[in-house]
Amino acid sequence: MMLSHPTMGMANAEPHPTRVLGWISYFAIESFGSIQVSLFWQFTNANVDLKTAKSAYGLIVAGAQIGSILGPTVATNADAIGMPTLYLCGAACVCAMVGMVNLYVRRFGPSAEAEPKAKKDKAGALEGPKLMVKHPYVRGIFAISCLFMVEVTILDYMMKVLAHDEFMQRHPDDPQAASKAFTAFMGSFGQMTNLISFAFSLTGTSFVIRHFGLNRTLLAFPSLCCAAIAMVWTAPQLYVVFVAMMLLKAFSYALNNPCKEILYQPTSSAVKFKCKSWIDTFGARGSKALGSLITDSFSGSVALLVTYGSFVAGSCSAFLVWVAYWMGGKFDDFVENDFIVGEELPTETVFGLDDEEAVLNEAEAADEDDGDEEEEEEEVNLMDVDADAGAA
Repeated sequence: MMLSHPTMGMANAEPHPTRVLGWISYFAIESFGSIQVSLFWQFTNANVDLKTAKSAYGLIVAGAQIGSILGPTVATNADAIGMPTLYLCGAACVCAMVGMVNLYVRRFGPSAEAEPKAKKDKAGALEGPKLMVKHPYVRGIFAISCLFMVEVTILDYMMKVLAHDEFMQRHPDDPQAASKAFTAFMGSFGQMTNLISFAFSLTGTSFVIRHFGLNRTLLAFPSLCCAAIAMVWTAPQLYVVFVAMMLLKAFSYALNNPCKEILYQPTSSAVKFKCKSWIDTFGARGSKALGSLITDSFSGSVALLVTYGSFVAGSCSAFLVWVAYWMGGKFDDFVENDFIVGEELPTETVFGLDDEEAVLNEAEAADEDDGDEEEEEEEVNLMDVDADAGAA
């Protein structure tokens, strides 16, 4: 209703910093994007097992991409529909989501991790960062979840600078035409990105994870990042950067997101909720801010931006390849040994080692003890057989 107000709403086209409704709208939308998506994946991770995650997360991302395609498509008809009606539709979708989660819980019940347990000390506001500092595995999730945003921010800015210069050269005497061409260009970018992401999520994500395993699939996205950065550095042209950004954005949604959510499977509820909240909000925003700091440093020269921006982005990609390789191995070890990252360990845990390494070492030692016991039993049995043969 307030959007229809003649002075506070859309009818008043004069910009002013005291337009409170604009600030409320901005913070509501940004908060929703930062918090609600994280909460959804926390809820999902707490309610599915590893087998279901590998087969279903691709379909979940595909469903999200349908919304990413339909939303901009409906928004292109804003002149006919009206902005107040569009906002009302968005609010109705949010309310419908709350209702669907409520129906799910009523139908299937709360997750096992949500059931009441023995009382523990109250967790502090900084428990998420503390767990991340304590556990290398959680730090690896942080790197895979956030660091690629540094390079995506750099390439995104690079693409927009090149596009702005390109369309200003095409329409030197008509800024309005240049602005419309730029808007159409960005619209095409969004549509192509979401279509590729939707198609791959629907047909390829679950197949790739199931058939190649998470450890190999984790390596795919940072390897693609390295190839995209090399392509941009070799040929820094608008449509080369366009293709690179389109592929990175599409596969970050369709491949990297499901993989990093599956990485939360062998973790405790504290990691799934507290660490994930911190990673998805502060970590992601901090990575984008770091990327923006780099673009701002070289914004005066496209050549410097391409040279040094590509170097920083390439370094992040190379580091992520190593992190993905390490995380894939750790994930397989934890799943094989039924180890949960973030759970309290017994007091006899080996001092001086990380929790994960201590438990894995204990598991290996137990396997060796079992093997020794089996060998001893075999020797005893052979001695009994020899004794029986001698008596005969």
